[in-house]
Order: sequence, then C-alpha cells, then structure tokens
Amino acid sequence: MLTRIVLICNRLQNELPSATDSTAEAMAGEAVGAEARVIGAGAVDAADAAIGAVDAAAPAIAATNASDAVIDAEPESAYLSGRRAAIALLALAASASCFLTAENLPIGLLPQISESMHTSLSQTGLLVTIYALVVVTATIPLAHLTRRIPRRYLLAGVAVGLAVGSTGSALAPTFAVLIVSRIFTAIAQAIFWATGPLEAASLVRPERRSRALTAVFAGSALGQVLGLPLGTAIGHAAGWRMGFVALAAAAVVLLATIVWALPTRAPRPPHADADAGSDRTRYRALILFTAVAVTANFAMFTYAAAFLVKVSGLPRSSVALVLFIAGLVSTLGLSNGSSLYLRHRRAAIPVAFAFMLLAMVGMFALAKVTLLAAVLFALAGLGTSLFTVAGMTAVIELKPSNGAAWYSTAFNVGIGTGPLLGGLALTVWGLRATPLAGVAIGLVALTLLVGTELHLRYHD
Repeated sequence: MLTRIVLICNRLQNELPSATDSTAEAMAGEAVGAEARVIGAGAVDAADAAIGAVDAAAPAIAATNASDAVIDAEPESAYLSGRRAAIALLALAASASCFLTAENLPIGLLPQISESMHTSLSQTGLLVTIYALVVVTATIPLAHLTRRIPRRYLLAGVAVGLAVGSTGSALAPTFAVLIVSRIFTAIAQAIFWATGPLEAASLVRPERRSRALTAVFAGSALGQVLGLPLGTAIGHAAGWRMGFVALAAAAVVLLATIVWALPTRAPRPPHADADAGSDRTRYRALILFTAVAVTANFAMFTYAAAFLVKVSGLPRSSVALVLFIAGLVSTLGLSNGSSLYLRHRRAAIPVAFAFMLLAMVGMFALAKVTLLAAVLFALAGLGTSLFTVAGMTAVIELKPSNGAAWYSTAFNVGIGTGPLLGGLALTVWGLRATPLAGVAIGLVALTLLVGTELHLRYHD
C-alpha cells in the first residue's frame, strides 16, 4: 500500500508541469474560462467514483500582483510544481493514515487502557464513542466556520491539533483527561476530512485528480493496514501511552511538511446533484443505512481485541499480528469496493454487508476455536471495507456536492453508537455476545436498504 502511494506521487511529479512565467498568462486565461463555465452552467466535475471523491472546481486565477492579492480571493498559483505536489500529496495521505490510526488506536489497546485507568471495558469504549460523536457534531459547523481560512494554515493547525491531542492522551493522569485529549484530536480530524481530500484534488489538473484522491484514500487504508497494528504493537511492547507518543511524533513531521509543501487555497464551489426523485430517495436511504450498518460493525469491532483474547484465547502478543493480517485482507475491499459497485449497482452493497454479518455469526458460533475466530474476524473486515467503499461511491455518484461530508457524518454516527450498544450487550450478556449484537443491528440496516430498493423498483 505504501509503495502504491509513492508510485502515484512519483507519477504525478513526472507528469505535472511547473507554471513558468512564459505560460502564466495562458494558464490564467484557461482558469478564467473554466471558472466562468462552472458559474454559468453549474457543471459537474465528478471526482473518481472508484475512490469516493470530494468536491473540486476549476483552478483559481493566478495572481499577477502578489503584493496586492487577497488570500481568500486568489491562491498563490493555479497548480503546484511536480515535486512539491508529490510531497504535499504524501503529507495529506500520511495525515489520513494518522487520523485513522488515532481514531481506532484505543480499540487495539482497550484491555491495557482499561487496566491502567481502572475502568471497565465498556467505559473504556467511550474513548471511541465520544471521539466519533465529536466528529459527527463538529464536521459541518467547523467546515462552515473555517471555509475562508487558507488551506495551508488550516491543515497546519490540524497537524498541531493531532500533536497536542496525542501528547495529552499519552500524558493523561486520569480517564477524564484522556477523554478531553481525545476530543481535541477529534476536532482536528473533523476539520481534516472536511478539507484534506478537497485540497488533494485541487493540487493537480482535473484529469489527474483521481490519482491524487487515490493516494489520499490509500493513505487511509495504510492506517488500517500498518498504522493501527504498529500503534498496537508499540502499545503492547512499551505501554499503551507510547502508542500515542508515536502519533504525536508523526504529527510534528506532518506539520513541517504541510507548512513547506502546501499552497494557500480557498474552498472550491460545490457541484450539481442528481435531480431524479428515486435518486434522492436512494441517497437518503444510503445515508441512513450507513449509520446503522457501521453501528453494527463497531458493536463488534470495538471489543474485538478483548473478544479474541478473553473469549477465543488468543495470546495478547498476537493481537497486533491479527489486526495487521485483518488490515491486509481489508485492502482487498478498499481497492475493489468501487469497481464492485460500478458493476453491480443494486446488489454490491447489500451482498457485501450480508457477507460481513455472516462472518460475525461465525465469530459467535466458533468463538472458542481461536484460529477460526481470528480468520472470521478478518473476513468481517473484508465485508466491511467492501460495503463502505461501495457505499461512498454510490453516495458520491448520487450527490457529488456534499455527499461525502454527509457520508462521513453517518459513518461516524455508527462509530459513536456501535460501542455503546456493543457495551450494553457486553454488560448484559457478556463479551461473547458482542458479535451477535452487531448482527441484530445489521439486520435492521439490511432490511432498510433492501426494502427501499424494492419499493423503488415496484413504484417507479
């Protein structure tokens, strides 16, 4: 996965020309024409559906008088030079990886944090729940409040937030301080996902934006495959606090890279959305399905490390390895979810989600067979990655203007609600019941999605 990101960035570096003085006038003319077409015709520039794109519009007009330019009216250049664009893209991909690791790191270290803070597993699960709820409630307001801040400074602030929040988590003397530190990190993440992918799309010419977005989302996948297992391994070897120390160190490197590589850019105007009534109904159903489906997944996934250790008998020293293997398996879904949806628009999401539910049923039924429980956990992750990427592709296709933002919000509703319901199942029926609780919630989501599609099929 890391090799794929580097190859994408190198290819962009080789293909992206620098804006020289001799071509600046031509670029400015091209930018003005593109901007006029967006304003006059409301054109849709849909980003790569296979990745799950973000809104991006025409390149801004190059400033001819830099000393008099207003920052939020004119960026410093239409596009970056090749090498600088590649480094900036790597920084954004690494940021996505770090935030995914930061959000989910307590899951891999749940037993250690619980013992250290003298809290129950269900209470410790609040580290994930509260984090996700902050992202849910803060993303839209923060996106609005920060819309005029130059992206370079905004994303640098995001890196500072990650560093401060991770440091606070590592040094937290009490569970309450740990919660506050997690909230600080969650605010930084909310801002990143509102602006980071859009900035990646604006770094390069429109015909190369899909590659830029591929790199950013590949960075997110790298967090699942490498960041989370590595953070878990560090936490097991040197104490859970050192996992957050490693995140803080990574954030400092990101800060320096972002300040050097990113230009000053303002948000682009949104694209048009599909107008068909059936498409609007599908979009709303997908957003609601996503919230419930991710709730089902995290009712199990939040307590998966504890489940594998305490119920299935997996040695604690093997947890990081299992998470790493599960992450590798999940990359199959991350890289194929979009193409699966584009080939089978009506069946891809429900079939992938049903596959996840069957794997969770297997985890419950075969919980005492250590190897099979670990394999089924990895297969559940494969189903999860397939349906989530396919779902994002569908949402972007139906509502390119702000579908990604609402999909992210719905996703984090599930991340926040899942640990609560899984913790309730743990308290009432025990740790072994958490996968079954996820299945029960998932059946509600599956019924909603399939029922909506059947209704549209027979009433259109």
